[in-house]
Amino acid sequence: MIVKTYRAPTMPEAIKKIKEDLGEEAVILSYKKVKQGSFFSFFKKEVYEVTAAIDDKPPQPDKKFKNVVEKYTGNKISTNKTSNETEKLEERIKKLEQLILSAGKESIERLVSDIKNDINDLKTAINYVKKTEEIDISKIPLGMNKYFTYMCDIGIKKKYAYKIAIGLYRNINKSKLNDEEYVKEYLSVVISQFFKQSKPTKKNIVLLGPTGVGKTTTLAKLAAIYKLKQDKKVGIITTDTYRIGAVDQLLNYAKIMDIPAIVSITKEDFKNALGELKDMDVVLVDTVGRSPQDIKRLNEIFGIFKGENRLHLSLVMAINTKEEDCLNIYKRFSVLPIDDLIFTKVDETKTPGSMLNLVVKLKKPVSYVSFGQDVPDDIMEAQPLKISSLIVKGEVKNG
Repeated sequence: MIVKTYRAPTMPEAIKKIKEDLGEEAVILSYKKVKQGSFFSFFKKEVYEVTAAIDDKPPQPDKKFKNVVEKYTGNKISTNKTSNETEKLEERIKKLEQLILSAGKESIERLVSDIKNDINDLKTAINYVKKTEEIDISKIPLGMNKYFTYMCDIGIKKKYAYKIAIGLYRNINKSKLNDEEYVKEYLSVVISQFFKQSKPTKKNIVLLGPTGVGKTTTLAKLAAIYKLKQDKKVGIITTDTYRIGAVDQLLNYAKIMDIPAIVSITKEDFKNALGELKDMDVVLVDTVGRSPQDIKRLNEIFGIFKGENRLHLSLVMAINTKEEDCLNIYKRFSVLPIDDLIFTKVDETKTPGSMLNLVVKLKKPVSYVSFGQDVPDDIMEAQPLKISSLIVKGEVKNG
């Protein structure tokens, strides 16, 4: 009998080494987790140490793979040719089944819990392979498939979710993979790294964006924050003279908060309004919403602000809008030098992860995120960890 000991970061990798060295008839004698690292290592990594053995007897013929998969997944497997991704996943299930068949009584009792989790995880992966061929799902480590799928479900693009899942697995404590609360907290930290917070350096803040994204409500929230919470002198300018209801709403907000408000129509009106409010700490500018396809009307809006270097331009986008439409909105409005993004209506979507997709694609910082109608409560500064917590766990992180 040949007896050897192997070390690997995960049990599947240890099994792979055993199979390659001793063959498929090797028997797991024992396994345990040990710390591995050099004397000078700052952190020692936890790895699996597995002892395996093989007899010199000739190997027994394998059971049919079709029966193995059907037994442990409950699914009928077609004998037709499958995709490469599915074949790889099924091969991993086969390895697990062979481990069960070859392991001794003592080791199987210790391994059964881990194997059940691996089987369930692989089933999730196989189901997902049926939906997409964009990336090689089989390369996602065991234990991470459900989190990869979760990220896709909340709107994060598959290619980003894949990279995040791989990175997360490399850094997280593997013994915590079944602790969903712990993993999602860790995931929030990872996702926060994609966001950059913007803090306007100019006092005149212009809210741009198409109709219906919530610019006027967002402006009222910001006015309340600056006025009531930060005790700043605030002024309001609105160039939205097309929607009487919006003008009345904004003027009523201004009256309630005792904030001066000026209605501007032309570029000259706007310059005069900035002059009238020059003693204010913050001047918030509301604009008329226009369809991204209405180039003529958009140019009317752009004409008011072009050449004016005293402005901080924020593009407001509703996250319940299709991502490709948001990208088109940015393309149209980027005729002006957009400084940052404001995301609204986060509470009206099941896919808040699209915020991550947009900041990666547009390479723009975010100043505020709005998630309701209450003024001024349902808005927050775009601190990266707060945004990621809102995306991953649907909650606003305090502090």
